[in-house]
Amino acid sequence: MKYPITVTADGLVLGRPRVAASLIASDAWRFVARHWSIFAALAITFLIHAPTLRYFFDGDDFVVLGSINHAGTGAYLRDTVLMRDIVPNWRPLTGAIYALEWHVFGLDAAGWRAVNLSLHLASVAVLYMLLLRVTRRPAVGAVAAVIFGVSGAHFDTVTYITALPHVLATLLVLSSMLAIIAYAQDGERNAAPYWLSFVLFALAFLANEGHFVYAPVIVLAYALFAARWRRAPTWRGMLRLALHGAPFAAIATGWGVYYQWWGHEQLTFEGYYWGGHVVTNYAVYLSWLVVPAGLIPKDPDAMRWTLAAIAVAAGALAAWRGPAIARVAVAGVVIALLPYVPVEIWTASRYSYSAVAFFAPVAAIAGYALYDRARRAHPLAYTPATLLALIAVATVASLYGWQTYAQDRRSGIATDRWQLLVNELRANYDDVPDGTTIYIVDGPWTNPMEQYTWVPSVARALYGDAAAFNLPRGTFEAEQPDLRHARVLEWRWGEGLRPVWVVIDAPERPEGITR
Repeated sequence: MKYPITVTADGLVLGRPRVAASLIASDAWRFVARHWSIFAALAITFLIHAPTLRYFFDGDDFVVLGSINHAGTGAYLRDTVLMRDIVPNWRPLTGAIYALEWHVFGLDAAGWRAVNLSLHLASVAVLYMLLLRVTRRPAVGAVAAVIFGVSGAHFDTVTYITALPHVLATLLVLSSMLAIIAYAQDGERNAAPYWLSFVLFALAFLANEGHFVYAPVIVLAYALFAARWRRAPTWRGMLRLALHGAPFAAIATGWGVYYQWWGHEQLTFEGYYWGGHVVTNYAVYLSWLVVPAGLIPKDPDAMRWTLAAIAVAAGALAAWRGPAIARVAVAGVVIALLPYVPVEIWTASRYSYSAVAFFAPVAAIAGYALYDRARRAHPLAYTPATLLALIAVATVASLYGWQTYAQDRRSGIATDRWQLLVNELRANYDDVPDGTTIYIVDGPWTNPMEQYTWVPSVARALYGDAAAFNLPRGTFEAEQPDLRHARVLEWRWGEGLRPVWVVIDAPERPEGITR
């Protein structure tokens, strides 16, 4: 050998740090140059949602905050698992994260909201990686990422504190799909991605029990992207497919049977059943995915029925003629809405959050197919087709982002009244004895749902073993509540809450409010 090698490449790099730095910088530049579009999508998503970080907690957020502070972390987590808490669901993973956030952030809403936004940005990145893997086209992944990132369909969700189950579970489902598709495309040589996919799906279920419905979507992804089960003899192939789907099916079937036959009363509520309103709600949500303008309606008008019909037709075409990932995404949209369309008494934008993650790939794939056909129509069509495609993406992102910002701002302003309540209670009482009830007379927190759990939970979040109720003056004086272990505050416009009666451990009741 004329020129023997006497040092390894690692040794050469370690001996020449400038060379190492240059190589790292070069690799980083190539990576950014190839994937610049996802960095742009993440930046746009962050800028649209960043203003929500300064908003306070909303009313139902205090149900969680008050439960943790009142019961203590251990008892709160135990009650969550055993379904003895006052939250109408079973989400132990989400409960554990809530408890951790309480100890880290307390009543600093910005920290809680930052966690949600970080999870949303992670979902945007995972969606891009998923589509890049299956389409090999960064543009498709980036368009889907920006649609999902800024869509007005999930305003008041991305950083809404108690929307964490939707945001977290969606990230876990997307990650589960990415893992099982990687397992299938790599020839099933390594079982680790498969079991990672199952673990992520199980965590999604623990974060939001409604996400058990995604089991068929994940199994469908495996079935469409895996080749070994199709190449095997029929019975062996079907057995292989069944065995791969069995762990996912076990969770979905087990929870479905439990919910249907032995479901805890905490998991059911009035106004949730299968009826004709399911079709109506599907029309609302499908049209909402396409045009998320204003507030989500309760019932669809003629325009929304039309948009829903277009969405159904486009979904059918994508499932029939589209690539495998489009078929998975269409199934994902249908499944994502399945736990929420039986709700007869209201619709909510957060219920569409996961559906957007599957709608976005369908829209991106369809849009790229049109662009690809246009740019190949003539040698001179490439530049104008590219410019029109960029304008179209910018227009859709701008309109979606504008709706998201406007509706988030409206919701953020609504949190001011809860900031006001917290500030006024703190201004009057640094602390109160355990078991204290705070009566607020003629305050502005009058919504019946607020009185049931929200206003009482504010006192629990502040003081632990305490409760608060907002009553009209007439009701307070007519019912004469027991004022033992109580505080009474009166709302005075321009002055806020002022104490008008303080009684501790006194058996007598007042005849009315005295000043």
